[in-house]
Amino acid sequence: MTLLKWILLTLLGTLPLFGAHFINHGHAVSLHPLKSARGVSTEKSVRYYADNRGRQFGVTDQLILSFSDEKLREPLIKRYNLRYLRKLSEHIGLYRVTSSDQTLDTANALAKEKGVLFAHPNFLIHKATRTADPYYPFLWHLKNREYPGADINVEEAWNYTKGKGVIAAIVDEGIDIDHDDLRENIIGFANYSARDPYTTRPDSKTGYWHGTACAGLMAAVENDTGVVGVAPESKFYAIRYSDSDVAQDIIAFHDLMKANVSVISNSWGSYTNLDAYDAIFKELATKGRNGKGILIFFAAGNDHKNLDTAGIDDESESPWVISIAASTERNTIASYSNYGSSIDFIAPGGTLGGKLVTTDKMGAEGYTDWNYNFNFAGTSAAAPIAAGVGILILAADPDLTRDEVLDIMRKTAVKIGDYPYDEKGWNAHAGYGLIDAGKAVSTAYRLRMQALGIVMESRIDNFVHVMFESVQNN
Repeated sequence: MTLLKWILLTLLGTLPLFGAHFINHGHAVSLHPLKSARGVSTEKSVRYYADNRGRQFGVTDQLILSFSDEKLREPLIKRYNLRYLRKLSEHIGLYRVTSSDQTLDTANALAKEKGVLFAHPNFLIHKATRTADPYYPFLWHLKNREYPGADINVEEAWNYTKGKGVIAAIVDEGIDIDHDDLRENIIGFANYSARDPYTTRPDSKTGYWHGTACAGLMAAVENDTGVVGVAPESKFYAIRYSDSDVAQDIIAFHDLMKANVSVISNSWGSYTNLDAYDAIFKELATKGRNGKGILIFFAAGNDHKNLDTAGIDDESESPWVISIAASTERNTIASYSNYGSSIDFIAPGGTLGGKLVTTDKMGAEGYTDWNYNFNFAGTSAAAPIAAGVGILILAADPDLTRDEVLDIMRKTAVKIGDYPYDEKGWNAHAGYGLIDAGKAVSTAYRLRMQALGIVMESRIDNFVHVMFESVQNN
């Protein structure tokens, strides 16, 4: 081997040491600067990096240090101008450097010191909650691997909550209350198309079991079986609406208010928003949930209609409901989705090639013979997905009013589509944009912490999560 070749190989072998890196298990891990990192703090002092595998890191002015020889601890702290913050475990401590610009270099230098077991930054790393439900890889609306950003970013939200403590309702046609992926979360049911709605199952008369598909998208249980809903730890009432009797619908909504539900998902409409509907929606939105207001989600419809057209007055146009349009698996506005001045948000609904996987009537009576529907699409899918996000927000902060939840959703929605947004960040096809569960829930969570007088830095969020769970349980 020539001297020049030896020098080049040596340089290549030590290349990470000349760029951004950190020492892990005795090896240098190369890092590349980023402007931001998903699911990581937005503090200006944080530096962002990605390794060669695409994993993203935030670097603060803190580092984690462990000594094999405690006698060297104080001299090294003084030599590197560190400030001791706290003991993390018996042999691990948290320290602060002068600024985040110096954290990597300081940690790397310490890692080479005699008497140091390891030293690396107190990284901010996004933790993705995982589920073993077998169809989860197909649930592109929850995690879109081919078109990142087309999903609702639910895994970030699940780091805070999965909906525990919130009671919702699905009002629809045909809900299989015995489904393996639903029954654990169903706390009550009724059929308002029958003479005795308090003892009748919410079964389908058409054989399509539309409500079963909607229920799965909102609240299917995380149980290593089938699919998982947006809010898998929430509970809900399974309500079969009346086929034609408006009075029975009004009774159903009023009964749900008395049952103290927080969220109601509706994937139906008649293009005739009667005064009676508007009145009951107003009552629920202003007086429900002990005056905080119930979140009433409605599918905007799949006819590519301008809902502002004279003669059209759909239930989804009521000012007291939250109207949901549909987006596709490619992060575009679905061509079939209705539009107009009443649209509030957009959520995944799919296209002909990107339908959603959800629950179906068990056995051979539903859409398929497989207990799961692999071809569900439309604003009927978008509404329960959006309702699931509403559940997660209220689980993060149950004291939020209806208007406060809407404000959070507006401020955290992601702008998609080719239509321009006005000065308020709204347009007639996507409303305020695609609902982002992660951003919305983390915002609600921080508001909750502030209300409790707990002001914590994002770099110790894991510690805050423990406190948050403790507060919720008390």
